[in-house]
Amino acid sequence: MIKTGIASKCLNIAFIFRTSVGSINSSFTEENISVVKKVTLPDGTEIPYVSGQAMRRYIRDKWQEMGLAISPVHRVSTGVAEQVTATSECNPREYIDDDLFGFMLSKRDDMRKRASPVRVSPAVAFFPFQDDRDLGVRITEEGKKDPTKMMPPFETEVYYNYFICSILVDLERIGVFNGDNYGKNERPKDLSVDERRRRLTALVMAVRDLWGGGKQARFLTDIAPKFVIYTRQSVKKPIFLERVEMQEDETIDVSSIEQTLKDEGDIIDRTVV
Repeated sequence: MIKTGIASKCLNIAFIFRTSVGSINSSFTEENISVVKKVTLPDGTEIPYVSGQAMRRYIRDKWQEMGLAISPVHRVSTGVAEQVTATSECNPREYIDDDLFGFMLSKRDDMRKRASPVRVSPAVAFFPFQDDRDLGVRITEEGKKDPTKMMPPFETEVYYNYFICSILVDLERIGVFNGDNYGKNERPKDLSVDERRRRLTALVMAVRDLWGGGKQARFLTDIAPKFVIYTRQSVKKPIFLERVEMQEDETIDVSSIEQTLKDEGDIIDRTVV
């Protein structure tokens, strides 16, 4: 579906991926159990998720794999007592992640901030966590000879599930720096239209080939999209958040997507499924 006469202000991407046996994003370890991140619903049901911070990390890693320069992160003094903070180079002309994901430097005499033009939701599972665990042991030479010297076993929470993630891209702000705070530095010159397009393409390609997650040595997981819906919109609105549903037979509820496109049709310039 394509409309004309509408100026696109944002790009919306929703994608679904599946993991057969995975432990993509861990929370705190509880004794000898590696726990996955979960959110609890009002009825007590637990739903696994992968944090938005982790999803952004996987996109950064993919950009680096694509040969793009990624902004290094350093520890710096805040200028208050002995406090330190972590910050990138805060250089959106040089580094794609400082441009698309923004940055913040909190120093008493040098405050810098760029709000992210690319907003990434957590990847939230469609189905509840089933309390599945993988049992692991560490075999030592001493333990082979004497069972009393065996290392204690450990467990890892795992799941079979489908996840959905939404990405909202503010097209008016990619490569445009007039609303940022650069502290002691001068505001950098905006990027050319061609460079802005290249960075947007790099984002789409990174999502297309996305890979990452914890414990990949034992639980290799493919988080590249298996279903994608893409819209260009005249209004900045994450229209697919909380709207796309999946049936118990593991099929996407197409009617939920059709209803969303119908409800938001007046702000949609283009749709690709």
